[in-house]
Amino acid sequence: AKDDAVKLWRAIIIMPASNASSGYTSGSDSRTALKCWSKGSENLQQSFCLAFTVDFTVYNFAISCQDRKWFIQKRFSQFDQLDTYLNQKYPDLMVNIQRLPPKQMFGSLSASLIALRQKSLDAYLQSILVRSELTMTEEVRDFVEMPVDVRE
Repeated sequence: AKDDAVKLWRAIIIMPASNASSGYTSGSDSRTALKCWSKGSENLQQSFCLAFTVDFTVYNFAISCQDRKWFIQKRFSQFDQLDTYLNQKYPDLMVNIQRLPPKQMFGSLSASLIALRQKSLDAYLQSILVRSELTMTEEVRDFVEMPVDVRE
């Protein structure tokens, strides 16, 4: 069933993978034009009260604006939260935005799912950053951890 979900998601990805890692530029205003590049992923582990641990994946991205460049790490759940918020607050702007892959209850650390999510999250982030109306929102600027001096 998991492999079928992966195949289905690959069939509906809007942006071809060949464009996903090339970096993408937002908006027409060169002062706020953002570019992003996928930089892979990492599996991490977090301990709680020494009683149990949780394994999870973070997805790495490089973001640039003019001559500034910074790196961010985000979990899939953070992308999901951003997507939910943006769809509620800006439904008209989100119509043509790349969709996120479906959530997985089990197998979220499988190499094939992580690779699929990496490409999908890259395409999602790029599709947001090309929309200057979204790039200018505090929610997106906070999500990409835009430095204060770049926001001005």
